[in-house]
Amino acid sequence: MPNPRYFYCTLAIAVVIFIACLMMAGPMRPGLPVVTDLPARMAYIQSHLGVWQLGWLFWMAAALSLLLFCCLLASAIPPSPVRQFGLLLVALGIAPDLTAETLYAFVFPAMISASSSVELLYFIDQLAMHLTGFLGNGLYNIGGLILTLLLLQHKPALKLWIYPGILAWVAGLGLSVAIASQQLALAEALTAFSMALSTAWFVLIAYKLWIKADV
Repeated sequence: MPNPRYFYCTLAIAVVIFIACLMMAGPMRPGLPVVTDLPARMAYIQSHLGVWQLGWLFWMAAALSLLLFCCLLASAIPPSPVRQFGLLLVALGIAPDLTAETLYAFVFPAMISASSSVELLYFIDQLAMHLTGFLGNGLYNIGGLILTLLLLQHKPALKLWIYPGILAWVAGLGLSVAIASQQLALAEALTAFSMALSTAWFVLIAYKLWIKADV
């Protein structure tokens, strides 16, 4: 059934995620773990604190936006325990993700200002990276993959529109594996690929489901 409000909501979600990605690829990158020189990262964060925190605020909004999109997507799937499980996994991913982003945005800079030991800063850095990149991201992508496979089952005629979404979720799971194995260059590449593909797919599938709803 056509529902333009859901489509325009998805467009807004895509814009938020796109801005968050631009921030991470641009002004946030010198402070991220992909740069292995921790003292250099600390100095960058201190001297660019405003943009650093703004970037993480966009990522917090992106996390909530992802949950909203999955709720919209679930509305196109018949109710079932599996659908609820998929949504639950996405919702559960919010907790470690927002915790990590809070650590990075506010706790980490405060610890730098307080001259905390490098060992403690490294621990917080690793904790936050695994909370968001492994646990939160993993829950998001497993939940999203479940919902997308259910959509494929319910609307097989849309398979060519749905397959890119499956690929995006699988690539996102690859990111969690890369984080767990400390392959940060691979994690960065998979982040770029999965986020670009998934954001574009959100808009495409929303168009097909709620604007050109003929299947």
